[in-house]
Amino acid sequence: MEPWQGLDVEEQDLESFVKRGNSSRTLIPGPAGNVQAAMINRDDEEAESTQQFARDIASATYERDFKSNPWLWAEQFIKFHGLLKEGKIENATQLGSCKCTTILSFVACIVKQCKPNRLGDMQISIKDTSATVWASVHRKVLLNPEFGQHLRVGAVLLLHTVAAFSPRPRLCYVNITAHNIVKIFKADICQPTDELIHATKRPDIVLPPCMDPNIDELLRKLVKPSIVTNKTDHGQGSSASDGTSSSTNAAQTNEA
Repeated sequence: MEPWQGLDVEEQDLESFVKRGNSSRTLIPGPAGNVQAAMINRDDEEAESTQQFARDIASATYERDFKSNPWLWAEQFIKFHGLLKEGKIENATQLGSCKCTTILSFVACIVKQCKPNRLGDMQISIKDTSATVWASVHRKVLLNPEFGQHLRVGAVLLLHTVAAFSPRPRLCYVNITAHNIVKIFKADICQPTDELIHATKRPDIVLPPCMDPNIDELLRKLVKPSIVTNKTDHGQGSSASDGTSSSTNAAQTNEA
């Protein structure tokens, strides 16, 4: 497989690299643009290797998506409020796992596409570091004054207990309702600061035990303490149920 075939990039990234090569050609929309961009790069007099070309585009896409202000807000918000284990966004449930599970416990993702439908709902494409999947957003989310106005391309969503289904092995859909939304960071949000983060309110959500950041402490409380017995060496006998040592019991038996 060619390196460009697995690229998960946007048209604007491809166009920027094509223009860097002084090409005036227009890219084909969609995945076919990956192929066209690779071919244009090969025709360029100062062409990069296909592998390097693919790495450069992937790097540019990653920087734009996961170094953006909304994503930085999500990282710091999760850390400050301790929403995930060790306060790390990396411990969120990966979208790539939706093909083998029905409930995504906690998801952090960026909106890549928005397509309203005639029923008042919206189809959106969401992405994290593991995958890009399609999601159906219920119309009540769009009508919600807290969420609806911010649900745009470039916004970052924090979701919990999201239902997912996979009609085909390589196809996955996520269903988003107002109940699933923890927080939305709008696309044009300013850069996060400690003062702004500290002024935010901790969301009132209940995560499954497996996602609870205090799971280790909870498990320790559930484990029964081990039964401690006295060592039998150095003349010390083990404790009997009535509180006397085994050596004392033996002496009493001999005297009898």
